[in-house]
Amino acid sequence: MTRKKFAIKLGIVVLIVLLWYNFVYVAQINRLTLLDVELLEVRNKVNMASNAKSNLENIKKRFEQEQIQLEKEKAKFVRRENLGQVTERLQSLAEKYNLKLVDFSPGFKDYFEQKDKKIIPLPLTITLVGQYLAIGKYIEQWQELPFYILPQSIIMERLDENGYDVQAVIDTKLYTWNE
Repeated sequence: MTRKKFAIKLGIVVLIVLLWYNFVYVAQINRLTLLDVELLEVRNKVNMASNAKSNLENIKKRFEQEQIQLEKEKAKFVRRENLGQVTERLQSLAEKYNLKLVDFSPGFKDYFEQKDKKIIPLPLTITLVGQYLAIGKYIEQWQELPFYILPQSIIMERLDENGYDVQAVIDTKLYTWNE
């Protein structure tokens, strides 16, 4: 009888261990697995948020740099109140190359009527007298000026048969900012 009791008690203990293993331990392992998956998802979200924050900082820095560059570009468009400085700058550049600025004629015909545009090209006709190569160097230096001026056409003719001076009539566009 003691053996029978021992076998029953052992069977009950084994049954309790098996039931505990199936209902408690496996359930705990399943919960731990789910928690690990959730923890991994949270870590991924935190990493993504961290990356997004650093990317946002980089984007802000690039945006600020682009804004600065845009302001520099915008400054190269002449404002109406600064048109007189363009004449002075072109005159001093002509003197640098021993050229005589004979005529500087802006085409104001339609210029002041264009109020709906931000960037308005102002046609200019510049007449210079001097040596051929000096006129070429003069035009090359326009890209270094603090404003946008582009040659459209150039007509050159020799002033006299024995001299080296030519007269150049340069049609240009000066780009202005309308505010």
